[in-house]
Amino acid sequence: MKETYPIPKWVTNYYEDFRLKERTKCFKTCLKCGETKLISKFSVDKRNLDGRISVCKACRSLEGLKYYYHNQSKRLIQGKEYRDNHKKNRSIYNEKYRIDHKEELKERASKWYQENKEAIKKRNLKYYQENLVACLARRELWRSKNKESIRKYNREYKRKGKGIKK
Repeated sequence: MKETYPIPKWVTNYYEDFRLKERTKCFKTCLKCGETKLISKFSVDKRNLDGRISVCKACRSLEGLKYYYHNQSKRLIQGKEYRDNHKKNRSIYNEKYRIDHKEELKERASKWYQENKEAIKKRNLKYYQENLVACLARRELWRSKNKESIRKYNREYKRKGKGIKK
């Protein structure tokens, strides 16, 4: 028969203390709103002992919005200055991004077009009606510049048998 030995009290206390520490690690109290929230609701900060910032993400977000709206004109001016001063770098970055994400951008544009098809048609029709003379002039200019390609297209179209049948 196997003998069982009693577990010393210090081992069980250590185990209970460890479990209590682990349980309390999962929650933290926000210094701004005073609510106790899950640790995942706080941003990471390795400078703090627990590895998290003392203000929750929701409160930090509100602080950021307040700051933006109180300093909106200043932020907009800074943004414009940055864009003006870094135009070349931004155009290089944007070009590289368009090349690297060509398929993704194409899918996004197609999806957007399908979702907004009716609004686009309405907008184009409204523009055409308001600028009818200019649109007709632009069409005639295009036709005069592309007479040869139009003739070539019509010949091919008739040759394939898709012409008007009587």
